[in-house]
Amino acid sequence: MIQNTTNTTLNQLKEIIKVLSSEQFSTPLIILNNSSVGMHVRHILEFYQCLLDGIETGIVNYDMRKRNVKLETQPTYCIEVINEILTYLKKNQENIELCLKGCYCHTEETIQIEVKTSLDRELIYNIEHTVHHLAIIRIGINAIDSSITLNDSVGIASSTIRNKNICAQ
Repeated sequence: MIQNTTNTTLNQLKEIIKVLSSEQFSTPLIILNNSSVGMHVRHILEFYQCLLDGIETGIVNYDMRKRNVKLETQPTYCIEVINEILTYLKKNQENIELCLKGCYCHTEETIQIEVKTSLDRELIYNIEHTVHHLAIIRIGINAIDSSITLNDSVGIASSTIRNKNICAQ
């Protein structure tokens, strides 16, 4: 189930990337505080890349993102990366134990915390993180071109979709 939802959110992201020109993808938008759709895509993908690195090392550290500008400026490259993530996760479905490391201070201190976690838990985190950024991306796309239509579920949490469906009955 977690794998299916991961696939759904990443495929939604891929479909969004496909409908945007390179310029639309990488242009800073005032409504997004001068970030671009591409910057949000990069952010999403780098979290998944950190998780994949963590599967190999046993340690997930989202602070160690590479901040690869290519991911915020080259839509076709982003689609390649999404496909690589999906392929990797399809091959690695066992819920392994991991350690989450990070510095959650707002000061100059660099105190690292360590928390036990698992692949499933981090996939759930990445799903929620992706949905959040898809909602932001939807706002950006509406500002770019209101004629671009996205699937109604883009940027909406699974629980909200389920609740709307129950209320509609």
